[in-house]
Amino acid sequence: MHQATKHVEVLVLAAFVFLLSGCTNLGAVREFAATSASMTNYQSATARYVGSAERQLIDLPEDRRFDATRENLGSLQSLTSQERQTLQKLHATTTGYMSALAQLSGEDAYSLAPDILMVSGGIQASSGLGIDATQVSAYGNIAQRVSDWGLEAVQARSVKAMVERNGQDIDKLLEAMQRAATAYGLVLDQEIASYDVISNYRAAQWSARLPGDNAITPERREVIDALLRRSARSDLADQQQALREQEATVAGLDRVRKAHRLMIDNADRLGSKDLQRSLRQAAADLKSIRQSISTL
Repeated sequence: MHQATKHVEVLVLAAFVFLLSGCTNLGAVREFAATSASMTNYQSATARYVGSAERQLIDLPEDRRFDATRENLGSLQSLTSQERQTLQKLHATTTGYMSALAQLSGEDAYSLAPDILMVSGGIQASSGLGIDATQVSAYGNIAQRVSDWGLEAVQARSVKAMVERNGQDIDKLLEAMQRAATAYGLVLDQEIASYDVISNYRAAQWSARLPGDNAITPERREVIDALLRRSARSDLADQQQALREQEATVAGLDRVRKAHRLMIDNADRLGSKDLQRSLRQAAADLKSIRQSISTL
């Protein structure tokens, strides 16, 4: 009887150690998924991209030499307005997946994103953002299953099943986000170049002396020049900050996608030390990228 009791105690202890080791093994998955959820929710970069055409149109001079620019910006504004909902859904879907994966990997590790309710409905292909038919299809596959994620997080900790079932489609959505974030950079570059042209035009217009300028003394003219220069420096600093944020976003998405691909390829060995090491390094890299964005 004593021997049997001892065997039971050993089995209970072994089971307890196994459970603890299981939680430890999933800790790297949880940490990576949680930091990835923070990374994929880069709303400010998206808002900057969507609002680019409107900002430029407001500041565009009425001179006819800018008519072609005005027409191009009108087309860009129409395009980005249509893309806004697609981009918001990409944010909500990938962030919701990573949040659910983190919660699935540990008790209350990360709350499910409230934006997950935005996932319903489809997204559209966009040549401007580089989003193609395969990524639209992947989104449709995910949208059909998204309502189950919260339930899965409550019912079981089947991280392997979660990754195997959704991983390939999420990879496609991460690819779409990478392409979109790269497109942000092209638009920001255009905005900066356009701003320089407009600033030079305004400076030339102000510097030109016209009949009736006698009331504007050299001192008053210098005050206006100084204000124009100060405004230009401030705007340029803001634009460069937005560009650095966009570049950090591209780097962060690349890190998320590569580490997530490792999880897909190693779904049967999520507890392996090599994978844990890679996921923890990815999480550390993402935290560093997020920190760089927040301090810009």
